[in-house]
Amino acid sequence: MKSRTSPFIVLEGLDGSGTTTQAKLLHSHLEHSGIRSCLTYEPTDGRAGKLIRDILSGKLRSAKTGSKVVLSERTLCLLFAADRLDHTEHIGRERKRGAAIVCDRYILSSLAYQTLDPGISPAWVIEVNAGCAKPDLTILLDVPVPECARRLKSRRGAPTIYEKRAVLEAIDSNYRAMIKPYRKEFGAVVALDGAGTVEAVFERIRESVRSRLGIG
Repeated sequence: MKSRTSPFIVLEGLDGSGTTTQAKLLHSHLEHSGIRSCLTYEPTDGRAGKLIRDILSGKLRSAKTGSKVVLSERTLCLLFAADRLDHTEHIGRERKRGAAIVCDRYILSSLAYQTLDPGISPAWVIEVNAGCAKPDLTILLDVPVPECARRLKSRRGAPTIYEKRAVLEAIDSNYRAMIKPYRKEFGAVVALDGAGTVEAVFERIRESVRSRLGIG
């Protein structure tokens, strides 16, 4: 694939797969290679994104009862879509300025996580995300569930609602199943081995970006 003026690259994977670490490394690598880069992530730091984070971490409490606010996957999906539409504007502005976009999670996450509810179809998730920016390349880090669970145990802070072994296994299965519909609507997806050292995983990512987009 020929290089594009301002490519949009997404890193995807289970909680604990290393998307955040690898997105930071890719952003830094592009910058050091003389390519202006914008590092971003979802949920964002916007109002909708902060609300999502508080819900997922259990920080959001009912003003009346003081209990944790729990929302359905359908409602969460709509919140993610609203956050993503705002995010798309930010991405568009940065691309116009000539910046390559490196994003930690995007629409494939919604397809994998929100379809945990059997009443939510991939088609519906795709529909509510219509109008969002389409990536040039999505890289899915394939890390075994036991390894992700081990990494998550070493993290500080309260776990999110998705950071349980059984839930991770269901999401892992969903990621694999959602590659085909995602690819049809949103473009190229490459699944890479995300196990091993941080350096080894990054080298796989760097080579994939170089060979497919002609940069880095």
